[in-house]
Amino acid sequence: MGSSELLIVLDRDGGTPLQQQVCDQVTALVRSGQLRAGDPLPASRELAQQLAVSRTVITRAYELLRAHGILTARRGSGTRIAGLAGSAAPPRAGVRAPGTAPPALAPQPPRATDGGDALWQPWEPPPTHHPGTALDFRHGTPALADFPVARWRQSLHDAYGRADVAALGYGPAEGSLTLRREIAALVRQSRALSASPDHIMVTGGATQALDILVRMLVEPGDVVVIEDPSHTVLRQVFGCSEAVVVPVPVDEEGLRVADIDACVQAQGHDPGRVKLVYVTPSHQFPTGFIMSEGRRRRLLEWAYAHEATVLEDDYHNEFTFSEARLPALAAERHRDTVVYVGSFSKTLFPALRIGYAVLPPHLVRPFLGVKWITDRLTPTVAQEALADFISTGAYARHIGRMTRLYRQRRRRLLEALYEHFGAEVRISGEAAGLHVLVTLIGARGVPEDEIARLAAARGVRIYPASGYFVQDPPTEPTFLMGYAALPVPRITEGVALLAAAVREATGRR
Repeated sequence: MGSSELLIVLDRDGGTPLQQQVCDQVTALVRSGQLRAGDPLPASRELAQQLAVSRTVITRAYELLRAHGILTARRGSGTRIAGLAGSAAPPRAGVRAPGTAPPALAPQPPRATDGGDALWQPWEPPPTHHPGTALDFRHGTPALADFPVARWRQSLHDAYGRADVAALGYGPAEGSLTLRREIAALVRQSRALSASPDHIMVTGGATQALDILVRMLVEPGDVVVIEDPSHTVLRQVFGCSEAVVVPVPVDEEGLRVADIDACVQAQGHDPGRVKLVYVTPSHQFPTGFIMSEGRRRRLLEWAYAHEATVLEDDYHNEFTFSEARLPALAAERHRDTVVYVGSFSKTLFPALRIGYAVLPPHLVRPFLGVKWITDRLTPTVAQEALADFISTGAYARHIGRMTRLYRQRRRRLLEALYEHFGAEVRISGEAAGLHVLVTLIGARGVPEDEIARLAAARGVRIYPASGYFVQDPPTEPTFLMGYAALPVPRITEGVALLAAAVREATGRR
């Protein structure tokens, strides 16, 4: 702590002498670890001016502290903390012993009551900034090593070359019109969703769109319905509101719409208070199930009858590997009940932080109002670069290459899993997206964490799935296995090592 950071507040109307107050507060700072052995204190004249007291008050306080062994004064080095005899001050935040690894950062519940709530389960693996030699089956990570950086750099260069005063200033909160037009063309071609650019809002990733919609539509005591299982991030976003979050099970056809009323009532709430229903119909997270046409119709009918908004998160919108491809839910005749949310995090790269929401007309102005307040605008030049990347065909070429690459890697993962586990593995979600859900039937009774630990000892990272389930977690060890970022030979090697770890966990050789 530098001398200018010493915080002391004096009570000039109290009965305690000022020098004693200074002595007591410095002692408290040492005991709390805010001041540590060797930290400098301000010179007596400097601190006296800071506290607006006579220098005599500070010199007497320092004398008391030296008498207690808290301060030491040496010619040429000033007045410093000597430490408290017999007590070790706790380390300050952000300070760690030499040679020790930095602590992992983890989110905290937004409200005190969320700590014990089953909905609040920060289950996401930490981001892998330096993958090293590990065989990491982390989900949600695209093949970043295969991104055409040189072509993207050209789009950035061109965008900055065209940038005028307006482009470098505060752009529109709804986003660049050029980019919104390109997004409108993309969702029309790939998702059969016809949307006016005026109804498309550019956001800082899909998560910001979710956050804004919650702020707009949900009041204290309202109900938000989510899929069970579901992504922890969205549970955290909804958990920041004062709403009641109700999980509703999914099956092979998607969200069990017929169960919504019963699930809401089981928690003592009125289904009429449901304001949002969150779904991932094109590739349910994490199961990978695709919502059937019949279930889609029933969901839209239910939402219209209850005056609720359906929030469609199309997080893997470009990558589908089955012959049959259903359009976006928002492409249906939904009578302004569906908000469609997408992003470029998986198709391009997560650090781009550009997402978008396609809104019914009545939600455009309220959405813009919140967007304006929360961050004013998504970086304009990056939007123009993305619009250039799309309009010149570079985006379509990249998606084509990635689709072929992901098909190859997905096929190798499935083949390897069946080669090593045969009938003792169950896989879902292989029709779309960048991960599959793998259930090890033959390892029933073995904790997921034990298998993950044994796999990690062999250099393989896999991620347990139970934390994504609010109710009825899997009875067999189940894992999310992403394959997009791993070359085919590494997938083959990784599954072989995983099989060895499972054999060790089950006692088989």
